[in-house]
Amino acid sequence: MKKIISVSVLLFTTILLAQEGTNVYPFLNIPVSARQAALGGDAVSVRDYDVSFAAVNPGLMNLEQDEMISLNYASYLSDSKYGTISYVKDLEEGHLVSLNARYMDYGKMPRTDESAVIDGEFGAMDASIGLGYAYQFDEDWTIAGSASFVSSRIDNYTSIAVVGNAGVTYHNRQSNETLALVFRNFGYQFKTYNGLRENVTFRVDLGYTKILDEFPVALTITAHDLQKLNISQDYNNNGQEISWSRKITDHLSFGAELFPQQAFNIRFGYNVKRGNELAVLDQRSFSGLSAGFGIKISSFRFDYAHVRYHNSSNVNLFGLTLDLIEVGGNRR
Repeated sequence: MKKIISVSVLLFTTILLAQEGTNVYPFLNIPVSARQAALGGDAVSVRDYDVSFAAVNPGLMNLEQDEMISLNYASYLSDSKYGTISYVKDLEEGHLVSLNARYMDYGKMPRTDESAVIDGEFGAMDASIGLGYAYQFDEDWTIAGSASFVSSRIDNYTSIAVVGNAGVTYHNRQSNETLALVFRNFGYQFKTYNGLRENVTFRVDLGYTKILDEFPVALTITAHDLQKLNISQDYNNNGQEISWSRKITDHLSFGAELFPQQAFNIRFGYNVKRGNELAVLDQRSFSGLSAGFGIKISSFRFDYAHVRYHNSSNVNLFGLTLDLIEVGGNRR
């Protein structure tokens, strides 16, 4: 109990030093991998071989991820390009470190003046690179943190910030369940676009994952953006004011993975907020749903996810994970 209290005090101190923000570096909240995208887009409690989750919650680092490297890519919305890379190294005696990077290239856009006269083109791009550290101080408990250097460019304007994540994870191997609390994207923008300092996209997420004993499925539920009570729109698609129950459920996303400990997995997810806000009135749009699969062949794992945003907007993400130890034949 003392360990739990100490960890909670440390992390809530972090939250008090952070600021809530929604206006800058939103690419940090895009799913970091095809697997996370397939499980609803917000999962922070999947603790296994998947090194990509260390970029979201460094407290998920563990021995299974030692010398794993993961690459993910998507041709995102409006022809933008999105990619991530993650790597974890075991330093022994419960200490692990990670390296992660991501980028979002928004492509070229026409440059216009106040009279809508086109004068060439301009580009925009966001990128981050960071290091993480985790310490498994108990058989079931891991505490961790990470720091990332973030850069953003829009035409001739640039912005630079340092952003951190901090998390604590409880993992019970006997019951096959994981509970994780993570504070994401707290930091400071020390170079602004035009002299106006903006807050980073800070958020608090709480996730729970359980692998059932009776059936080969892992269920994940995530309560996201807990730093703010109301994250919903003011009115729904019918023009009616959002109810209190809708405001609560908009914080939730769900995921299910069939055959989670096998070489082939099938995944499904649902993001309640996305499903509510992007639904089309009187049409079946399936907004908020996601699905995908993973397959392991030799030292490689391939992941795919299809995310349904809107009738006119879908995203396909691809992931590839390489086990560097297994390549050398040394994985136990």
